[in-house]
Formats: sequence, C-alpha cells, structure tokens
Amino acid sequence: MNPTASPTIFEPARQVPVVRETDVLVCGGGPAGIAAAFTAARAGAKVLLLERHPFLGGVWTAGALTILIDTEHKDGLNCEIRRRLEERGAAVYCKQWPNWPVYGLEAMKTLLDEMIIETGIEVQLYTSVAAVAREGRRVTGVYTESKSGREFIKAKVVIDTTGDGDVAAQAGCAFEYGRPKDGKVQPMTLYGRIGGYTGETVHIQPLLDIARRAGVEPSYGDVTLFPQPGQPGVFMLMATHLYGSGIDVRNLTRAEIQGRAEIRQLVELYRQHAGPAWKDVYLMDTGPFLGIRESRRIRGHHYLTVEELQSNKKFDDGICHVRFMADIHHPDPKEGTGLTHVFFPFYDIPFGCLVARDVDNLMMAGRCISGDHIAFASYRVTGDAVATGEAVGVAAAMCVEQSVDPNALNRPQLLQRLARMRSTEIAAPEPPPTTAPEPAPRKKTTVARKSLSLTP
Repeated sequence: MNPTASPTIFEPARQVPVVRETDVLVCGGGPAGIAAAFTAARAGAKVLLLERHPFLGGVWTAGALTILIDTEHKDGLNCEIRRRLEERGAAVYCKQWPNWPVYGLEAMKTLLDEMIIETGIEVQLYTSVAAVAREGRRVTGVYTESKSGREFIKAKVVIDTTGDGDVAAQAGCAFEYGRPKDGKVQPMTLYGRIGGYTGETVHIQPLLDIARRAGVEPSYGDVTLFPQPGQPGVFMLMATHLYGSGIDVRNLTRAEIQGRAEIRQLVELYRQHAGPAWKDVYLMDTGPFLGIRESRRIRGHHYLTVEELQSNKKFDDGICHVRFMADIHHPDPKEGTGLTHVFFPFYDIPFGCLVARDVDNLMMAGRCISGDHIAFASYRVTGDAVATGEAVGVAAAMCVEQSVDPNALNRPQLLQRLARMRSTEIAAPEPPPTTAPEPAPRKKTTVARKSLSLTP
C-alpha cells in the first residue's frame, strides 16, 4: 500500500435511469461543440448537446473571450456567426486586431440561443458528464450529473468537445498533458468588464507603464483594453495569467480568487492613476469562468507534430485550414509574463487527429484533438475549434447514415460533403419564437514578446 495515497471509499452500485437515446451526442457546448451539433443536425442526424453552464458558447461566453480568432479566411459556420453578429451591430474591429471581430457577450448568447431553435437540436444545460459506459472498443453512452440526479444517455456516436478531453479520458483514451520537458501548461486568463471608460482601445505598453509606476506588475505582460460593441463606456480588460492545472479543481478555485483580486486591484489603480478617461471607471463584473488554454490532448489516429508543420507536410484528409502561428503563453512565470510565437507555413489539420485511437465511435474537436504541445498552440484558437467541430459533425451524420465508425468513413466523400456544407450560405431566418420547444419526454427503462524557430 502506498502510504502517500489518498484514502478511498466504496461507492455503492445503483440503478440509473436511461433518459435519452440519440444518434449523435455532443459533450461540451463551446465553439467546437456548437459547430459539431449544428452541423450534424443540418446534415440530418438526431443530436443532443450537453453543456455544464447555463448558456452555450464556452470560452466565447463563459470565458468572456469576446474575440473571434482565425475566422477571417473560413467559410461555413465561422462565416455565418461573424456575419450575423455584424448584421445586428454586435461586432467591431480594433486596430490591434484588424481581422478579428470583437463581439458583445450577450449578443453571442442570444445568437446561439436562436440557432438552437433554428436547427432543432436538443440541448441540455446545467449538465456534466460524470462517467462513460464502454463495451469493448465502443462507447455506448455517458452518465450525467445535474439537478435531475444521475442519468444515462445512450448514443451511436459520441463527440468530445469539452476542451479538456474529459469524456475521452473517462473512456480510457490515451492522452498527453503539457509540454514534454516538465508537463507544465499555458496559463489561464480571467477577464474583467469595466464601465464608465471614455477613452479608446489601449494595448500593452501604456497600461503596463501606468501599473508599474504605481508599483504593480500585472501577471500578464500583454495587458489590453478593448470595447464591447453597442455599449458606450463598456470595455473588456485582459490582464491576468493564472498558472497551474485547468483540470485540478483546487487549483481552479485558487486561480479564480486570485484572478478576481488582480482585476479589482488593476481597475482601482487605473481609476486613480490613468488620467481623465478613467476617472469614472468601475468594475462591472469578471468573467463567469476562467479561460483555459491548455490541458489534455487526446491521442488520435494521427498525431500532428510541429516537425510536420515546419516541413509543410500535406495531408489528403485535411479538414481545417489553419493560418495562425503557435501562440505559446509562457507556462512558467519565471520565463516571462508574455508569450512566444513559433511560425510555420499555413497548414491543414488531418481528419485522423479528430478520431480517437482507442475508442471506435468517439471523436474529438477543439483544443483536445491529437497533436503535440507546439502544434496545439496554433490550432487551439476558436476559429479552428469551429472548423474541427464542423468536420466531426458531418462525419457523425455520415456514420449514422452508413452504420460505420468514423475511421471507416470514405475520406474523399467526407471532404466533399464538408466542402458543400461550408459553401452553403445560411440566411438569417425570421425572428425565432420567444420560447424554446418542449423537451422530449423522459424515457425510463502568457512582457516581452519573442519569436523563435525550431529549425537550426
């Protein structure tokens, strides 16, 4: 017996009600999960989307990111969401990010709610995946925990879009975590939202200089202030780096408390020392949830490496074109409070990175797909999460139609169908009804910015 091991207790077995059966079960309602669910539904599959928060959006809403990154050259759902936000005056462009829309938090929540109704998918909020049922190399469904208690949902195809690879890990899939030399991950960020500001967007150096003159060193060296569209005086403050694991509840608790304290301190500091534009500033709120940059990377049938990217390797089954460099916020504050960029040619993510190696009917999308620490730092942004979600959504619908597993799909047919879906312009519909459809009946039975190259 290991004397340092935690004590354990036996959890008694119990009968769990099977409350749903679905073709495609999407676990996680962030950018990747939204894309997977909406796309699979539009392709004709019966879809159930689970989300632990009381709203969809993940890092877009709960994480309060409010920037659409690496979406500008993408069709499909990336283009649709960007267009629909712009049409309602809920997206603006800042000089430091001329190609990336900055959107309103509530506008994004509203748009996603509307799209739930338009696509007809079933969504269950306030729901966490507690365990996975597996028979041989297949997942038969998931156990959930919610205010309704422990329940079971059966599915033909399961998609892990939790960001952290929670479902795949619970299913026994192999995964990697952190950088190879020490296992450390990129830091998390908590945003603040301020009101009463009468100035312009501010990026890095002026905000750093003011804080330093007051004797404060922000934990994030690239402090930035940017607006909320249609809300005069309301701006988002990106100013924190919070270190440690995003899958350790005790570290998450510490980081949340630390992040809120840092934001309160900075807002008060800027109100007192930053000049007339700040004299009436107040902190409206902090992000509902930490933005987690890095955690598990689930092993798939292909493992994308930085060597492949730097050698400009081409893939026959590329499903997402990435134009973003590796953006590595320093995992250790001793290395700096900013970030490092690694550059390589634009590339495509192969479909094999989205198919779990160890479970036949499980796919992943978003930042938990299969790749190394540096490749991950490029494709982790939300525009690419959406594109990988679209790919698994189409693939899941095809799997149901053909009664095959994802790795058995005809890749040229998948790419053709994905291309057709992305080229179809989805017009904004008439305003949706104010109430959601009735639920289905319950069934009982990272200061200095450095660039580096890995080539000699």
